[in-house]
Amino acid sequence: MLALRKVAPTKAGVVLEEVAEPRCGSKDILLQVMCVGICGSDLHIWRDEKEHKEPVTMGHEYSGLVVQVGSECTRIKVGDRVCGDLETMDGRIGTHVDGAYAKKVVIPETLAHKLPDNVSYEEGAMVELVTCMSHDLMYRSRIKPSDFVVVLGPGPIGLTLTQLAKLWSPRVVMTTGLKSDVIRLDMAKELGADLTWFSEEDPVKKVMELTDGRGADLIIDATGGEDGITQATRMARMGGWITVVGLWGHKIKVDLDMISYHSLTVRGGWGWAGMESDSQAVRMAAGFESWEEALKILALGKIDVTKMITKKITLDEWQQAYLDLEAKKEIKVMVYPNPDMYFPK
Repeated sequence: MLALRKVAPTKAGVVLEEVAEPRCGSKDILLQVMCVGICGSDLHIWRDEKEHKEPVTMGHEYSGLVVQVGSECTRIKVGDRVCGDLETMDGRIGTHVDGAYAKKVVIPETLAHKLPDNVSYEEGAMVELVTCMSHDLMYRSRIKPSDFVVVLGPGPIGLTLTQLAKLWSPRVVMTTGLKSDVIRLDMAKELGADLTWFSEEDPVKKVMELTDGRGADLIIDATGGEDGITQATRMARMGGWITVVGLWGHKIKVDLDMISYHSLTVRGGWGWAGMESDSQAVRMAAGFESWEEALKILALGKIDVTKMITKKITLDEWQQAYLDLEAKKEIKVMVYPNPDMYFPK
């Protein structure tokens, strides 16, 4: 079967190649992959900006139909619609362990989560976004009703955060982005942002105007850039909170004096329950409920992640999709490795 793999350094090291179909172990399940989202982390691997194993089949935002289960599996059955965690005992799916940019993928049964009847395969492939960002807001941040909240960066992560932050009924949710992000900022408004602002037009000044010089209560940085984290430290109120979820992929220089001067709390947020541990076993066990909670949020219709999907492609169209995402021509691209199954004629 064809798989999209990182086999060597540089962008040229990501290629489509034939691989053997994965074998299902006694504690594993085999999925016919229905949907795989292209994640910003995939672009980092493509550009050699994120630690990974070579060779490896990429793709970790996935959903599929169960076509085989191992002899020791009891919870998941053939015919179940599932999405899945990515933390295995051998490393992360799509980074260290072969992932879902292929017609089939094998995962441990312990990672699988059944999709509610009213949750689509597309939503299932985007559950990781909801899992990570809901955890980051609930457990890695401090957010209260009446807060002035700023989300820096209108990519899929920032757009998901924008929607989730609204569930706390804050006074304002402001989403910022570059002028090249105009399509994404328009999407932020559609998804509930009370205000959007261009990063080039001094969002710090705007925040101070809107808060009578006090500053924002919570800033979530999803930019992965020097300017974003610097702006965050300058627009936070005394005793304010900054949660950093963006990844840079390279060294940056940032003036952090305001963290001390204004007694700011800065926390990193990436992942779900258990991610504070360096034990893969702890991550796998502790993270299970985080994924289940995210599926409940989707099933309740609290947020809409499918609006962010601006392009749908087959696996052989991956390269143009990566280029378009890098150029910010698309927001979220969904890949269908089995188009004949998903879009029957």
